Amino acid sequence: MKKIVIVLSCAALFLFTFLIQSSTTDAKAPRKATILYFNDAHEISPVVNEYGDRGGVARLKTVIDRVKKDNKHTAVAFGGDLGGGTLFGGVYKGFPIVEAFNKIGIDIANFGQHDFDFGSEVTEELVTASNFQWITSNLTDTEGNAFANLPTYQIINQRGIKIGIIGLTDDMYTTTNDGKVIQQDIIPSAKKAVEQIKNTQKVDVIIALTQESLEKDKQLLDAVPEIDAVFTEEKAEDRSFIIEHGNGYIVASQGNIGSMIRLDITKHAKHIKLTPTVIEVDHTVPEDPELKALADYYQNKLEEDLGQTIAQLDTPLVYGDNHESRYLETNIGNFIADSYRDHFNADIGLMNGGGIRTSILAGEFTSRDAYAILPFGNKVVLANVKGETIQAAFENSVSRVESLGGGFLQVSGIQYSYNPSLPVGARVQSITINNEPIDLEKDYLVAMPNYIAGGGDGYTMFADNETLVDDTNAQTDAEVLIQYASKLGTINASLEERIQVIQ
Repeated sequence: MKKIVIVLSCAALFLFTFLIQSSTTDAKAPRKATILYFNDAHEISPVVNEYGDRGGVARLKTVIDRVKKDNKHTAVAFGGDLGGGTLFGGVYKGFPIVEAFNKIGIDIANFGQHDFDFGSEVTEELVTASNFQWITSNLTDTEGNAFANLPTYQIINQRGIKIGIIGLTDDMYTTTNDGKVIQQDIIPSAKKAVEQIKNTQKVDVIIALTQESLEKDKQLLDAVPEIDAVFTEEKAEDRSFIIEHGNGYIVASQGNIGSMIRLDITKHAKHIKLTPTVIEVDHTVPEDPELKALADYYQNKLEEDLGQTIAQLDTPLVYGDNHESRYLETNIGNFIADSYRDHFNADIGLMNGGGIRTSILAGEFTSRDAYAILPFGNKVVLANVKGETIQAAFENSVSRVESLGGGFLQVSGIQYSYNPSLPVGARVQSITINNEPIDLEKDYLVAMPNYIAGGGDGYTMFADNETLVDDTNAQTDAEVLIQYASKLGTINASLEERIQVIQ
């Protein structure tokens, strides 16, 4: 009996020792978590243009499923911009994309400025419709609380690897300003969110989802060294970027869901290794059947809604291969500004060149064309504007032509000249309104998008105008353009020397 007890005791001791050694070995084995990242999801279907055939939510689903099969400890992050910016985004305001994301399985999302193109109330509706978590570290309400009472950060735990994520959004001046969303300074907001993460629990990696320029991303990494990687907005339609800066990475996927960034995070003992790679989302990726059916439904609906012919277009409406509407007179700019002025029988019609998004070929002009040209859903408002304010507005208009600033004004009822080689603030050489020199003391009736009337693209000088028709009672820019085209019957827009560039 004693021998049996001794043998059993030895066996138990051996098993216990083996389990301890096995547990210790497992604890020291490398663990890997994966973050998949993409942004710029204005289109639900693939985009086919000079850059190839890429994107679409059905291909996106396939890529995500493949990566999760490779590593089930995978989280998916969306960097922002799913409404506005394109015809599809303009018509449906991002809701079909949220529907698709709910089916795909997105984990966390940050805002792009285009997610506010239709006002903050629509943005809040998008958040409510989402089954995934939105965050913002620097967008607040007027009381200083996080927009829509969202978290300022999120901590994701993948196989014991803890990842802190913050969200930062810049350039809110380029979207609809309804006065309800305040963009707080990027770097102080990032520092505050990172400190909140550190005070909550120890994390292995901190990632910033950003919508800002590459230069600002570099400044962010320099100012907040705790951030290990910045997942930023697209820098090009045809390629992705992986940039090492200091001790961190800045990564950007292609626009229009043309690619995803895969970040593998390997933890071995206390050592953390980050490995970013690019996954193309192109024509070689098969489409998930369920998501393709959803995309096809909305594309067919779009065709039905917008395919009706409303006028005959005799001359192409040319935006310009080099964004000419941002520094020269264009016939498409004249056509839009004319529609605004005609709508209110105003003295002047103004249109910011950055809000014009595509050219249109001669032939049948449809509602679809109007929404493709003007996809942001801005309202056309009417205001009394003093001549000196108009002069200040035109100095702002030509202040960023070198960088193709979107605030460059296309005009109706007005002619102006400018010299881009002169200092900013002194470039405008002449302004005439209805063939008369501008009277700085006179009030003029001005029809313009509520975007610039509300201070977008630096037009803060319009803030104190007397508003005669505000955005609560105004029609959208595309609706105004459709009505004007229907009234004309035949569209024959031309260049008329409304804007002259002096070299």
